[in-house]
Amino acid sequence: MPLKLLPAGPRDADQSIHIENLAYGPNPIGSIIYPGPFPPSAPDAPNPRVEKLVSQLEADPACKWVKVIDTELPEERNMVAFSMWFFWTVPQHKAQDDTPVDYGTGSNWEACDYFFGEMRRRREERFEGKSYAYLKLLHTDPAHQGRGAASMLLRWGAEEADRLGLDSYLESSPDAARWYAKRGFVEVDLFHADFSKWNGPKEHPSALMARPVAKPS
Repeated sequence: MPLKLLPAGPRDADQSIHIENLAYGPNPIGSIIYPGPFPPSAPDAPNPRVEKLVSQLEADPACKWVKVIDTELPEERNMVAFSMWFFWTVPQHKAQDDTPVDYGTGSNWEACDYFFGEMRRRREERFEGKSYAYLKLLHTDPAHQGRGAASMLLRWGAEEADRLGLDSYLESSPDAARWYAKRGFVEVDLFHADFSKWNGPKEHPSALMARPVAKPS
């Protein structure tokens, strides 16, 4: 079953979120940051997560989606891995807008801002006034893990960052960090989130990792 890397677009959003849900499934903080309640929706109603992903793609030309497909699977379900990158080629600056971030219906805004907001703040501080590449999402269908799809997506992004002369950055679980470390990323910070306030884990570490742009040979 040969794999092929292709650009992705809005039509791929539903399948990418399906794979994301399969890849991450239940986790120690999921019920804390998104405790609900979630309003009922019609079967054909738009998925808010899909809508948000598409809006990010359409709002920022630096945002690029890439997918890996299995060419022997039916087209409607041939995506096996997905990634979302930002390649900011102009210097970035910390947002001056204090408007609260919308984390979506059913979210625990305080916990979301503590977790996602702190990682965003650390990234913005590190790259204040700099251009860089940011790997926002990378996930593989568990049924297709071990086939090299994620490596294809990471390699594509790293090569694009090198072509543009950009350092790269990502956030990762400690387990996945070991995989990224083998592929050129170095841990530059470690965020120990404490969710005990919400009866969650006191230690939930996230590795913040960077990859310097490759020097021309």
